[in-house]
Amino acid sequence: MPPLLREGADVTVVWLGTTELGVVERIEDEGRVAVVVTEHGEVLRFVLMASADYCTVDRSARLRVDVNG
Repeated sequence: MPPLLREGADVTVVWLGTTELGVVERIEDEGRVAVVVTEHGEVLRFVLMASADYCTVDRSARLRVDVNG
């Protein structure tokens, strides 16, 4: 199971061919939704999937949580 997300946590957005740093702006739906702002200012909404990964609804990106952040 991935570490629990918290507001202000540093994360990495993993796209198909690249990664981008981001920060969790907001946690919603009792931890099942994370709103992340990327280093380029894009706002993305991730949902907790049955696989225990946070992914965008269209599955174009997933989150990797910095366990030290």
